[in-house]
Amino acid sequence: MIDIYAPVVHGIGVRDHKVFAEDSVRLIADRLGGSDWERRECPSGCAGFEDGHVHMVDDRGRILVVDPLTWYAEIRQPTRWRAAWWFLRALFVLCAVHLLVNGQVLLQAPTLATWPRYIGRALRAMAWILFLGSVAIALAVPLTLAVLIVPRARSLATDALGWTSDPETRTKVIELVTKRVLATRAARTVLIGHSQGGAIATNAAHVLDPKTTSLVALGNGQALLAPIRASLGVSWASFAALVVAIVVYVAAAVLIMRTLLAGAIGLVAAAIRSLVHLLRALMDPSYAQDHVASAGTGFADAISDMALSPWLLVVAACIPVVAVTVLVYARLLAPAVRGMRELMRPDVPGVDLCARFDGVSQPFTVLGSPTRVVKITQSASVFDHVLYFDNEIEVLSEIDRWITGAGENAPAPCASEKRRRIRHRVRALRLWRAVLVLAAMVAGFAVGLGTGPALVVGACVYAAMTLVKRIVWGRAQRGRAGTRSFSAARN
Repeated sequence: MIDIYAPVVHGIGVRDHKVFAEDSVRLIADRLGGSDWERRECPSGCAGFEDGHVHMVDDRGRILVVDPLTWYAEIRQPTRWRAAWWFLRALFVLCAVHLLVNGQVLLQAPTLATWPRYIGRALRAMAWILFLGSVAIALAVPLTLAVLIVPRARSLATDALGWTSDPETRTKVIELVTKRVLATRAARTVLIGHSQGGAIATNAAHVLDPKTTSLVALGNGQALLAPIRASLGVSWASFAALVVAIVVYVAAAVLIMRTLLAGAIGLVAAAIRSLVHLLRALMDPSYAQDHVASAGTGFADAISDMALSPWLLVVAACIPVVAVTVLVYARLLAPAVRGMRELMRPDVPGVDLCARFDGVSQPFTVLGSPTRVVKITQSASVFDHVLYFDNEIEVLSEIDRWITGAGENAPAPCASEKRRRIRHRVRALRLWRAVLVLAAMVAGFAVGLGTGPALVVGACVYAAMTLVKRIVWGRAQRGRAGTRSFSAARN
C-alpha cells in the first residue's frame, strides 16, 4: 500500500524521459532525502510506474513514490498547415490574454494611499503588453514559417496546441493522469506540474477527490492555454480586430516610451554637462561667467528642444489611444475573465508557485486563487520559466512541505531566512541594474552618442547585469539546484 503518490507532469519540449526524470524527480528526491525521507529500492513486482520513479520512506514509516509522468506520446500530430494556423492564432490569443489580464490590473480603482503602488503596477502591466505584443508582431511570420517547415518547431507547437485544439488529445492526456492516480490507489496524492504540466494537473485535479488530492503547480500555464481552447470558435473578424488592437497598442506604446525615454535621458545628460560647466567655473574664476552662461544655455536648449519636439504631440495623442484600447478591451472581456478564473481555481488544496518575471505564469497571478498563488523570486529574467526545479530555496522546499504534510489540514509554512535573504539580494541587484543602465545611457549621451547607440549601450549593461543576477541567484541554491545551464533546462 502506497501512502503518498507524487506524479510529476512535465511541460512542453520534453522528449527524453530519462533527462526529464533527472531534472525533476531526482532533484525532488534529493531535497526530500535531506529532511525526513530516505530512498528505498523498488520492491519486487514493482509495476505501473514510469522509468526513473523513486521509492522513499519517512521516519513515520510512510511510503512515497515520486513518478515522472510523460504525456507527449498522446499528442496527435496534425498536418503542418493546421499546426501553422494553430500557432498563428495562439500567438495573438496569448497577447490578448496578457492585454486582458493587465487591463484588469488597470481597472482596479486605487485609493489615495495605494496610488504609488498602483502606478508602478500599471506601468509594469503596460510594459508586459508592449514587450509581448512587440515580440508577437515581429516574430509572427518567421515563427509561423518555422512551425510550417522545421519538424522540431512543429513538435514544440503541437505539444501545447494539440492539447488545447484537439479534443481527443486533450481527453487522452487528462485521462492519462487521472487513470494513473486512480490505479495507484494511494492514500494521498500530491500532483506536481510544471508549465503545461501544471495546466494538465490542474484539469486533472478538477475530477479527483479533493479530500485525498493536493496540487503543487510551477509556472502554471493554465491562464494561457485555456483561452487558446476557448478561441476555437472565434470568428475571422474578431481575430482580425484582435490583431489590429495589438498592433495599435504596440505602435502607440513604442512611440510613447521612445519619446519619453529619449527626452528624459537628454535632460539628464544636459544637466550633467551643465554641472561640468559649473565645476569649471569654480576651478577657473576668470572664465566663470562664460561657464555659467554655457551651463544655463545648454540646459535651456535641452528643455526647449524637448518641449517643441513634434514627437511630444504624438505622445499626447498616443496616451489616450493606449488607455482606451486596454481599458475598453478589458471591460468588454470581463465576463470571460470570470469564466477563466473558475478553471484556474480547483477545489483541492495546494499552491501555485509563480516566478515574478515568468511570462507564462504572470496572467495566472491575476486570475488564479489569491489563497493559492505564491510569487517567488528566481533570477528575475525571461529565463525564469525554466528555472523552477533549480530553485532549492522556494520551490523544492515547497514541494517537500506538501509531500511531507500530505494528509494534514494545513502543512506548516516554510518561512525561512534564506528566502528573505535571496529575495532582498535579487531585488538589490535589480535596482543596481536599473541604476547602471540609466548611468550608461546618460554617459552615452554625454559623450555625444545618439539615441540609438546610447540605447544599445544600455541594453548591453542590462544583459550583463541580468547574467550577474542569474549567477548570484544560482549560487544561493544548494546542491545541484541552481547550477544547470540554460541549455540544460527543460520547459
